[in-house]
Amino acid sequence: MVRSMDWQPSEELIAWGNEHFGGMPVDSTWAPDDSGVQYRKMSETSYALIFMLNHPLAQEHHEKFTLLMEACGYTVEKPDGLEMVTPPIDPAAQAQMNFHAKQELAQSWTCPECGFPLANNDFSKSVYEFVETIDAETSNGGTTPIDLWRVILSCESCGKDNTIDPDDFHLLAGDEEFMRWRNGDKEYIALTREQLKDFADSGMFDEGYSNRTVTVMGKMRGEDRVPPWLWGISCLVKNTIDEEE
Repeated sequence: MVRSMDWQPSEELIAWGNEHFGGMPVDSTWAPDDSGVQYRKMSETSYALIFMLNHPLAQEHHEKFTLLMEACGYTVEKPDGLEMVTPPIDPAAQAQMNFHAKQELAQSWTCPECGFPLANNDFSKSVYEFVETIDAETSNGGTTPIDLWRVILSCESCGKDNTIDPDDFHLLAGDEEFMRWRNGDKEYIALTREQLKDFADSGMFDEGYSNRTVTVMGKMRGEDRVPPWLWGISCLVKNTIDEEE
């Protein structure tokens, strides 16, 4: 590979790489966010490039990641027949393509305990769990409170409770499952604009709307915190106890 930069990884970055790359199991995939590249761990001493966007930034990222992996003692293979994907010009279309690529990658994730595919679990049994509120720094030097959450997904093969970042769970489960929240005897299901329009056209919201089967989610629901990705979202309210009976 022809090197076109003088960049070298720092000692801190190499220390991070030793821990990160060493902890990944063989056959697992690494897809750094917004880098345009993906790698598969082929053995305990090697990685292979398996995807790269046809873009100068992706090429630059690949060169830097290769230098980092080599500094950590790994060889990096770039197959001769690697297909380069040209990203769309439209930023929205490019973001959508990147999201779909990450979703495909998520389908390969497995339970670290037994290797069972996480995508084969019953997502309806997942639990959204509030962790803590932190003060995050803003660009103007101030701070703003941020709620941190996690998703607990039990492995149907070995029973291990896997802790998953909400963004990763979104990739794994998709929009429909991610945008719903089960709390006590109620389930809140996010509605699309098209669904809300259909409800309005049917007269559902006329004359004061007293049946309360649709609600707009705030930060709290009674005494319970609402996952932040549902704040401000119109949701259908379903009684889960009635369904079970």
